This record gives sequence, C-alpha cells and structure tokens, in this order.
Amino acid sequence: MLTTTPERAFALAEIDRITFDDPITASRLCQPLLAEARAAGDIVGIIRAATQLSLIEDQLGIREDGGLAIAEALALCRQHGLTELEPAAQERLGRHSYTSGDYLTAAGAWLRSLMLCGNNPARTRTRALALVGLAHVCSACNDCQRSIRFLQAADALLADSDDIYLIAKVRITLGWDLRMVGRPAEAIAMLETALQLCREHDFGHYQAELLLRLAELRLEEGALDTAEQMLEEALELLVFTPSHWCESNVLATLSQVRERQGEPEQAVQLLQRAIDIANTDGMLHVEARLRRQFAVLALALDRQPLAADQQQRAAALQAQIDAQLPVNGETDWAVIDDALARFASPANAAAADQPHAH
Repeated sequence: MLTTTPERAFALAEIDRITFDDPITASRLCQPLLAEARAAGDIVGIIRAATQLSLIEDQLGIREDGGLAIAEALALCRQHGLTELEPAAQERLGRHSYTSGDYLTAAGAWLRSLMLCGNNPARTRTRALALVGLAHVCSACNDCQRSIRFLQAADALLADSDDIYLIAKVRITLGWDLRMVGRPAEAIAMLETALQLCREHDFGHYQAELLLRLAELRLEEGALDTAEQMLEEALELLVFTPSHWCESNVLATLSQVRERQGEPEQAVQLLQRAIDIANTDGMLHVEARLRRQFAVLALALDRQPLAADQQQRAAALQAQIDAQLPVNGETDWAVIDDALARFASPANAAAADQPHAH
C-alpha cells in the first residue's frame, strides 16, 4: 500500500491545522511541500498536498495552482487505484469547478465524492462538503427546496461534530436558502447561531461571510445603520482571514447601503472594486450578478451608456454560465434526485450507507 513519509505526513497535518487561521502561511508551506513530493515521486504526498493546496486557495479566494494540482491528484488516484484518497480530491474538483461557473463538472465531482465516501466515519467531513456542494448546484439552478434537503442532511451528519468550520459552512448556506424561500426569521436565527459559535471558538474564517448574510437581511428590512456596521466589521475581519469571494460580495452590498444613504459616487466606486475582484478571480457567476447590479445603479444615476454596457457584459457572462448548468437535458436530474433519496432522506439514510452506495 502506498504511503507518504512520516515527515511529510506530519508537515501536512501542521498545514491542515493552520489552514483556516492562517491560510497565507499555509499556502507558503504547502507549495514547496508539493514540489518536494513531486521531486521524490511520492504519489500519496502529491495527492494530499494538492488536495490541501486547493482547499487553502479556496480559503484565500484565489485561483492559482490549485486547479491544476487537483487535476494531477485525481489522475494519480485513478492510475494507482487510490480510492481512499479520491473522495477528498473529487470534492475539491467540485468546489474549483463551481467557483468557475462550471456547474456540470461540479455536480458530477460532488456526486462521485459522495458515492465514494459511503459511511466511513473518517470521511464525514468530505461527505458533508459534498452534500453542501450539491446544495450549491441546486441553488444555482434556482431550486432552493432541493438545496435545503441536502443541507439539512449535512447538518444532521454533523450533529455530534465539533468541526466549527463545517457547521458554520452548512448553516451559512442553509440560512441563505431559507431566506430565498421566504423564511427570513429562520434564516436570521440560523446565521446568528453560527456567528455565535464561531465567536465562542475564536474561529475567524466564516465570521465575515456570516456578517455579510446578516447584513443583507438587515438591508432588506431597511436597517441601513445595522447593515453598514456589519459590513464594515466584515471588511476588517477580511484583513486577517482573506477571501476574495466574500470581499467582493461585502463591497457590493456596502455599495447598496451607500446608494440608499444618498452617496452614489461611493456606491459606484465600491461596486467597481467588487467587480474587479470577481473578474480577476474568474468568479463568473459573481461577476455576472454584480454587473447586473451595476446596470441598475447606472440607470438610477441616468448613465444610460454605462447601464447598457454593464447589461451586455452581464448577459455574455450569463450565457457562458448557462452553458454549464446541469439542466435542459445536459444532466439527468434523476441522478441528483437519487442522491437526495439515498443521502438526504432520514428514512433512507441507513440504506444509503450500505456497500452498494460505494
């Protein structure tokens, strides 16, 4: 059986330990470790370091080497039959593809990861992440009811867990979907509980995103001052736990606050910064949404040419995204419904964990 060296395993464990608290240092340590594993022909070391690097880049909200590294890891998993390492690598491929707007590839990777995880307790984290990923695909296809079922399954899976990262990740998404189906009070309660949990455990990574989601809800209520305070706090937190995805969305929401406060030029500047971040990182779905927001703002300011330009750019991006959506026959929705029945239904949970699901 292939294994990595004890020294490399220890180094990877240390990187994993600091990934969420200090992702910049984690990245600085992981890249040379991956190069070292490649030079040594350490197959397991390459796969684990590549998977970790992809996760680190996700935390930083950047897209540099993680995508290529995870493709290399999956090729090695298949070549050497390393099915014990493939679920985590597939999960990372799902996240990388989703961030790029390639929902078709993302759905396939997360389904494959879920099937490979089975009921192995050692893969609880990966299994929960795959459930969240499939929820994101459903939400992207405007099917929040399906998404909520996947998220509730992930939340139940983590009932006895002390993994603050995962619990917060699930509840952020669940809170968002509850909001989208018209249940704002439940959404606020879910998000506030997750924020309190993060603060109690001094876990900084998701606090900015939780504040963003809560600010969006407060903005809908017309509580501009409260929303502004939450967004400013989120920006301060992002200095220490950077995430380009979160930063772009915080800036865009703060732009809405500034517009309502009668400061249109600040609103324009904030929104342009948000779009620049999304464009640089290749976050197609974020950029498309922000350009639509910019078009609406430009119309309100009677800047017709700017509004037309932004609307055209948004439409082009949306067409690119739609080509990858798992709808219109490109993906059989019965496959995802089967996953819902087998992995997101309490009545069938035990059956889903039998060997046939592997």
